[in-house]
Amino acid sequence: MRHRLLACALMLATAAPAAGFAQQPTVLKTTCDGGPSRPADPAAGAADLAGVWDFYLDVGGVPSFGLLAVGRLDGRYGGTLTPVRTAPVILRSLTVSDQTVRMVVGSAEGDVIFDGVLSGAADRMCGIVAYHGGQLLPMVAQRRSRPPPGPR
Repeated sequence: MRHRLLACALMLATAAPAAGFAQQPTVLKTTCDGGPSRPADPAAGAADLAGVWDFYLDVGGVPSFGLLAVGRLDGRYGGTLTPVRTAPVILRSLTVSDQTVRMVVGSAEGDVIFDGVLSGAADRMCGIVAYHGGQLLPMVAQRRSRPPPGPR
């Protein structure tokens, strides 16, 4: 029986990629190029930051990973930030001015502020998180590729 379970597990593990269950890994770059400046006005062609982002936060040498989900409602950004190890928190605001990005994330202990820069391709944000008690933590967020438009 034990050998049968092991054989089934191996069969499923090798069949999963063929069945379309495997995804290409996201490579998180830790730098943001300056790139060309973007206008601050969305009507003038500013980058749309809505989407799903992977993030990495360096907490004193201990990596913290998670997802940042950004959406627009009534012309403003909002969403959630979900670290792997803790519960989701609310993205109160996200503002972009030229290549500068500011996020305010609400938590039970108070707001946490991210100040950073947006890459020229608008696919990465790199900066510093001002955490509770004045702790400053480096953070990088990289947008996941968007699926092509059309039927699924």
